[in-house]
Amino acid sequence: MAIEEIDLYKMRAEDLMNYMPDGDPASCGVKSWEEFAQKLVDRKVKASDCKKIKKEMAAAMDAVLAIDIRLPESDPMQEKVPQKLFEYNSPGEDSPIILTSNSIVTHRILKLIFDATKIPAYVIPVDTNGYTLDNAVVAGQFSPMNVMRAINDSGIAAKNPSRRAVISGLAKDSKGNIERMSRWNLEIGPISGFELPLYLISIR
Repeated sequence: MAIEEIDLYKMRAEDLMNYMPDGDPASCGVKSWEEFAQKLVDRKVKASDCKKIKKEMAAAMDAVLAIDIRLPESDPMQEKVPQKLFEYNSPGEDSPIILTSNSIVTHRILKLIFDATKIPAYVIPVDTNGYTLDNAVVAGQFSPMNVMRAINDSGIAAKNPSRRAVISGLAKDSKGNIERMSRWNLEIGPISGFELPLYLISIR
């Protein structure tokens, strides 16, 4: 029987278009930014070779596009991480806070992404019974109550008092209810975790 792969929501050219600069791309060897974005996804060029893209953004693009991971679907995909809070790259009071599921698969991927891009961030795992976020949303596990408990249990208030967090676009329909229960302000980030560092750079 064929093993179905987990959807990792890898970067697409249309995702990269959200972070392409304005102006004529001719100096980067293409006729359009759409063409350049597709060449990035196909690994035919590097963002750092295009001087029109800001250095930090280009480095993040190259880093996430270089990550090569494949995870066959199996029972461990519902294994939970035990941690209440992940801290990547020495985050501080102004560093972003991300709310996501407590799937071990999710956090293996996020570790690769944050280690590669060196973006400082806090990540709070919400107890979703080990479901990845897409499945957790469908199953009702990424609930306002579970999110509020995760925030309280994480101890984040002592490290970053902003009461602002980013959630994946997969959970956008839950934003209002989560905000009402947690009294936190949420921003809707990208669906893809690979796009997350680019988004975090863009909103600084």
